[in-house]
Amino acid sequence: ICWTRIRPYTPAPPAQRRKPYDVAAGGGGGSGKTRTKDKYRVVYIDHQHLELEKEFHYIRYITIWQKSELAANLGLTERQVKIWFQNRRAKEHKVNKQQQQQQQSPQLPTAHNTTATPAGLNTSLLGTSSPMPVKEEFLP
Repeated sequence: ICWTRIRPYTPAPPAQRRKPYDVAAGGGGGSGKTRTKDKYRVVYIDHQHLELEKEFHYIRYITIWQKSELAANLGLTERQVKIWFQNRRAKEHKVNKQQQQQQQSPQLPTAHNTTATPAGLNTSLLGTSSPMPVKEEFLP
């Protein structure tokens, strides 16, 4: 019979935690990353954003080669470029859907703050700034 030695439990050393607004090193190419709840959100610099928007203007679906070239030119990862294009297409879809709904729904006239008065009633004494409607029994 072979007896193995049982080792007592020793917890692993605590992992180093990043502060909420630290700029993450590597992979960003100069673009800052801010901390959200569980993930880091890439904050693109103006030049990167402009180049991505220009490319999106010409082609909505980027090829592997275009993605690789664009990522290298902008100092981003291919994954960041891919996700940016996905998010941009989703944004465009959302905006188009909202515009389509606005065009389909009829424009409702704006309601003015007017009070209905019975026919044949002289309302010149009431004025237009009366906050409450006046009962008929109090009218002349």
